[in-house]
Amino acid sequence: MIRFVLGAMACVAVAHADTLTLTDALQQVAQNHPLARAVALELEATRWRGRAEAAFAPMSVYLAPMISDGGSGEELIVRQPLELNGGQRARAALSHARYQLHQAEAQRALNDLLTQTAEAYIDAYAAQRRLEAVAQFMETLDALQPRVAVHAPREAALTQATELRLAHRRALYRLNALLQRPLDAPLVLLPVQPLPDAPTADDAVDADAAQLALLQAELRLMRTRLLPDVVLQARVEKFAGNSTRPAYALVLEFPLIDYGARRAEIRAQQLLIEAQTLRIEAARQQAQAAQRAAEDAYRLAQARLVQAQRRLDTLTAAGARLAVSDADTLEHATDLWRARMELIDAEHHALRAWVAWKATDAAFLKEVRLHATRP
Repeated sequence: MIRFVLGAMACVAVAHADTLTLTDALQQVAQNHPLARAVALELEATRWRGRAEAAFAPMSVYLAPMISDGGSGEELIVRQPLELNGGQRARAALSHARYQLHQAEAQRALNDLLTQTAEAYIDAYAAQRRLEAVAQFMETLDALQPRVAVHAPREAALTQATELRLAHRRALYRLNALLQRPLDAPLVLLPVQPLPDAPTADDAVDADAAQLALLQAELRLMRTRLLPDVVLQARVEKFAGNSTRPAYALVLEFPLIDYGARRAEIRAQQLLIEAQTLRIEAARQQAQAAQRAAEDAYRLAQARLVQAQRRLDTLTAAGARLAVSDADTLEHATDLWRARMELIDAEHHALRAWVAWKATDAAFLKEVRLHATRP
């Protein structure tokens, strides 16, 4: 009776549950998760800050008391640097490099979030599959109960079903939290379909390379400060009647004496660029090694999955040819259930290995972008 009530409640929950695919889950997280929106807002803020940094140098206005041969009064000086030394262009390049770096960091954060989503989806899907296998085994036991004693396997199946139900609930909690849904909201997860091999996006940026470009842009800006510049200046000493004496000039500024500070700053920046170049080389080798190791782990998990599928097929074929006692039928049903659980475990392991492999190539971020462009 208790099992019937639990089964009826599960049927009602499934009837009102939403169906979901992995691609749908990735898309929902990319659109609705607060972290994804926060990353987008921070990137937009960086773009606006870059506009401010890339603007022309501001005009300076000075108004101060003065004493001259004409007596005391006020002096107004207006200065506008023309930045003929390339300062404005260097700042624009620096702001673009900073935006590229923040974009790379945003892409990495979003890909990590989508990878967590894929892992949560696969864990919940595996837990769902295990519960379905237990339910199928219980139906087989119910059919055999009038003819053979099934108390021992039933108790074992009920105990495992309780543990699997808790594991499934925890997996749904994690997935629903990422999807911004109520934690107890039921879901029916569809089988995982392989993601298409998508080319790298045009705006994809490597974070280490973007950091190097930022250091190089900072170096160019430092060097412009060593170059002379022209400043347009207007000066007014008096503001009353005929005594007003305006003057206009082109001021040529030479940064001659800085006591070696700028050159030391440039040398330090050059050393940072060399260090970052070495970091890029080391990181590239590590990334290639990690990607190959993840691919090898996935291939191995796939081979084990094929072996588990063959064992299940062999048992299924043997059962179709089996015409013996009810006790032998019970033993075969138990072996079949265990083989099915082993297959689900192997599939779960293979899918987790697949996620780890695809995450190294930002495949989930690419899938979200492709999904957004599909009709």
